[in-house]
Amino acid sequence: MNFVGIDIGGTKCAVILGAEDAEKNFSVNGKSILLTRDFPDPRQMVRKLQEETEQLLERHDIPVDSLAAIGISCGGPLDSKKGIVLSPPNLPGWDEIPVVDLFVERFGIPAFLQNDANACALAEWLMGAGRGTQNMVFLTFGTGMGAGLILNGKLYTGTNDLGGEAGHVRLAPGGPVGFGKAGSFEGFCSGGGIAQLAQTVVAKKLKNNMAVGFCPSMEAVSDIDAT
Repeated sequence: MNFVGIDIGGTKCAVILGAEDAEKNFSVNGKSILLTRDFPDPRQMVRKLQEETEQLLERHDIPVDSLAAIGISCGGPLDSKKGIVLSPPNLPGWDEIPVVDLFVERFGIPAFLQNDANACALAEWLMGAGRGTQNMVFLTFGTGMGAGLILNGKLYTGTNDLGGEAGHVRLAPGGPVGFGKAGSFEGFCSGGGIAQLAQTVVAKKLKNNMAVGFCPSMEAVSDIDAT
């Protein structure tokens, strides 16, 4: 059985072509990576992902009608039942985008949308380090930070597909900002939050005349606010 996986992220998007054999082993046959910033209009990005899907299928000589399904993952909030992306903070402009309908219309096969952390948790539980467990947590550390939960042998999504969003827990009174909250789990652990933390540490060192190997002078960081 052949499948296509689409991941829509704040920094990059990916198309994966995979297959499952009779023993339920899954293999990746091809992939394509796109930078999100190159396609600021969400519908333009969707069209590009569709084109990349077609090119992957053609390159591997796999007809569209042999695909079992297309799986799409994206950061929340989203509506997995309706297949709509609902204004994720790391995807400006992705407001009420019906990605599932757009892929079904283009390819004529079933397509499904899931929160990216939930999708990762499910994959790890079925095929990876979580196989055989009844309860597990999968943490994502990317442009943002999230978590997927397997509880009592089932994927737990919560009321609105955000059941595992541990990134919004505040760990300290202040610190890097993640999703509008200073000192949050996402602020300290996401790609954007780590960059903020490094910027603050470097600026404070330079203002105290402490050398930093890759940035040896105050002039180089005159635009950094070290407060």
